[in-house]
Amino acid sequence: MNGDRRVVPPIEAPCEPGLLTEARFVPQRYEPNYAYPLLVLFHGRGGDEHQMVRSMPSMSWRNYVGLGLRGPETAIRREHHDGYGWGDDFARADRRHGHGRPRSPLTDREIVRRALADEGPLDPVDLVEDGVFAAVRNLRRTLHVHSERIFLVGCGEGAAVAFRLALSYPERFAGVVAINGWLPGEFRALGRLKSCRDLRILVVHGEWNARAPIHLARLQVAMLRAGGLRVAFQTYPCAHRLTSPMLADVDTWLINQCTSEL
Repeated sequence: MNGDRRVVPPIEAPCEPGLLTEARFVPQRYEPNYAYPLLVLFHGRGGDEHQMVRSMPSMSWRNYVGLGLRGPETAIRREHHDGYGWGDDFARADRRHGHGRPRSPLTDREIVRRALADEGPLDPVDLVEDGVFAAVRNLRRTLHVHSERIFLVGCGEGAAVAFRLALSYPERFAGVVAINGWLPGEFRALGRLKSCRDLRILVVHGEWNARAPIHLARLQVAMLRAGGLRVAFQTYPCAHRLTSPMLADVDTWLINQCTSEL
C-alpha cells in the first residue's frame, strides 16, 4: 500500500448554486462497478477545499473517493484574506465570539432579503449541514460510493465540523477521523448517546500542538469513551501540521473499519 503514495493534483468539480465549493479525488484506475468508501474532507481554518484532497495520495492512491469541501466563511488574518473557515460554532474556544474574534452576523436587511427570496435556513450550522449533505448527494450521482462507508475526516477546525455532523447524524456515517482538532463548543456531544455507540472514531493529535493542546484532546477522548463510544487515540511528536505517519495510520484505521464489516 505504501507504494501507492505519490503526489497528484485534485480534480476540480463544478459547484452548483447552494452547494459548498468542492474538489474531488478519484482513485487511480477507478472502477465504476465497485462501491468505494467516501472520505468527506474538512480543512482547517485558513485552508480551502484542496487542502485535505492534496493529502489523499499520502493515504492511498486507489482505496477511496475523496470530497473536499470549502468552509463558507472567509478567514481574515491581519486584515487580509487568509483562506476559509467553518464559522464561530466550530472555532477554537479562544476564537469564538467574545474571545477576540468578532462574528459577522447578517444585517436585518440581508435577513429579510433571504427570507423573501426563500434561500433556505439562516442558521450557520444548518447551512453547513445542508451544504455537506447536498454535496454528498451530488457526488453520488457521478461516482459509485458505498452508502455505509462514508467517513468524515477533519483537520483542526474541520475536525469540529466532522464531530458535530457524525455525532448528530450517526446513522448516516461509518466513522469520523479528527486530526489535531476538538469537539465544537456549546454542543451536546453525547446528546444521541445510544445511537452513537456504533460510530467509529479515530483521534490523531500532535503532542506539541499549541493551537489545540494535547491535554484538552485527552480530556475530550476520555469523555467520549466514558459515554461508551469506541475511540482510538494516537499521538505524534509534532505540532499542528499533518504528517505522513498520521496519514498512514489514518489509512490503516480506515481499511480496518471497512474490512471488519466483511
